[in-house]
Amino acid sequence: MESNSFFLQRAVARGADWHVNYPALCMASSTDPVHERRKQIVVAAADDNDVRMAFFSSLGAILDFQASWAEMDSATRGWLNFTTRWNRWWLSDVAALGSIERHANAPTDVRFAASSAGVAPADTVGFRRYLDIIEQHYRRDETISRNLFPPDAASAVQSRPIAP
Repeated sequence: MESNSFFLQRAVARGADWHVNYPALCMASSTDPVHERRKQIVVAAADDNDVRMAFFSSLGAILDFQASWAEMDSATRGWLNFTTRWNRWWLSDVAALGSIERHANAPTDVRFAASSAGVAPADTVGFRRYLDIIEQHYRRDETISRNLFPPDAASAVQSRPIAP
């Protein structure tokens, strides 16, 4: 599929530091009770010039993509239209939704992050704070929380004998 080649060329695979900071987001797309159809989670920031999307896949990959709208050709926009239809999107505000709608299609499954103001796509520090807010949302989900922090994990660590 040629339409996703631009995405694949520009996406950055995020490593262990992101996995450690966002374990609930990583788990959210593969937990049945959270997402009925196991949708990939897309956390996006957009304005009229640029878009940034972090994809948290059910396979455990985290891909971070940034581009200007002007760089995207019709094939790339076609691929983006597919992603807006089949993934769960988190946006910082209604303005970001409007930008995506003007340049592609509005996502069909949208959530807005509480307590987040508009995030500039190029602002990495702001984008990471925005991801922190969404991570906290998923940590409050009972199924994810139980898997991340099992009640017997603390006692298992304390009861292990210490090697001489």
